[in-house]
Amino acid sequence: MLDLISLVGFFILGIIGWATYKIYIWPVYITPLRKIPGPPSESLFYGNFKTIMTEERTCLKWVQKYGNIIKHHEILNQPALLILDTKIIQDILLNHVYDFIRPPYMLADAIAIAGRGLVFAEGENHKRQRKMMNPAFIHNNIKKLVEEKYKAAESGELKGKDLLSLLININKTLPIEEKMTDNELKYQIMTFLLAGHETTSITISWALYYLSKYPHMQDLLREELVKAFPDKSKFNPTFDEINSLEYLNCVVKETLRLNPPVLVTSRLSTKDEVFGGYHVPKNTVIMIPFSILHRLPEIWGPTAAEFDPKRWLDPSLIKNVTNFNYLPFLAGTRACIGNKVALTEFKILLSMLIRNFVFKPIEGFNIKRRFIPLDKPDPYLGLSVSKVEN
Repeated sequence: MLDLISLVGFFILGIIGWATYKIYIWPVYITPLRKIPGPPSESLFYGNFKTIMTEERTCLKWVQKYGNIIKHHEILNQPALLILDTKIIQDILLNHVYDFIRPPYMLADAIAIAGRGLVFAEGENHKRQRKMMNPAFIHNNIKKLVEEKYKAAESGELKGKDLLSLLININKTLPIEEKMTDNELKYQIMTFLLAGHETTSITISWALYYLSKYPHMQDLLREELVKAFPDKSKFNPTFDEINSLEYLNCVVKETLRLNPPVLVTSRLSTKDEVFGGYHVPKNTVIMIPFSILHRLPEIWGPTAAEFDPKRWLDPSLIKNVTNFNYLPFLAGTRACIGNKVALTEFKILLSMLIRNFVFKPIEGFNIKRRFIPLDKPDPYLGLSVSKVEN
């Protein structure tokens, strides 16, 4: 009996020793990342993860103190990197995109539901799927889609191309080695349902929140819409018309700057790297925090934290904006393939709402942000709505 108790005791001590090494000794004293500056861990269980996801002001102070390459601690205190250097971001998302994969443990549930569709595929599999699907999202197809949906709405018939039919037709034209299997086609639909779930409605919610908070901006947008479409009963803009509206475009861009659909993206290095002179070992988790990147004063000016659509009309500011410091839909090879569809949908829906209704805050109703899993109003968006008078 004593031997069994001793054995159990040694086993428990072994687990405690392993956990102490893994969660405390390795992350603090041994990891090669210890030479990279960054904030101390706030918890052995969630590290700095909670702060990164919910406290943008604190993270901006980190950037001022530690620079654009920051060591932080993830779940279970594991060392990881925050990257805000645009050259390194370009390497991760474009130049060496397949050297940085999505951390498998973060995607297990999504892959179990949606399979290895475009969003979750890696390497050659991703290249093949992207090449096959690109034609479905070209400018002309989106333009035709808008026209078809308006015609369907006018006639009361639900006709037109759906995504699955479009992908099947494209797949038929490909050589055998490039074709998708039936399962892969199914995965694409599941992936788009999962990736696109709620994102447009949440972005619309944030746009209405800002426009209700700043009524003069709402008035400016409505004036632009009234000028372009005097008869609101015949509001059916073409693809080109909706994309020609300057202030609408500014409102959309500014909403996506402050409230991108996804706050961060994570990658896992598949080999040793050197970032800014620092050695970054294989299997390092790297986070690119869009919501922080989109608020850096050195890029967006002293009013970076404020909602100001007209900043997009300032040439001196716009010259600083690149595909790798403004990332509402990612960038490079792994950029959201449906971003043009999402933008068009966003613009049309917002235009219809502002052209027909006036949105005002409800006195005493406080709206907060819920950051996980998506950045959305909490508990919901409460606004006073009235019809626009003729």
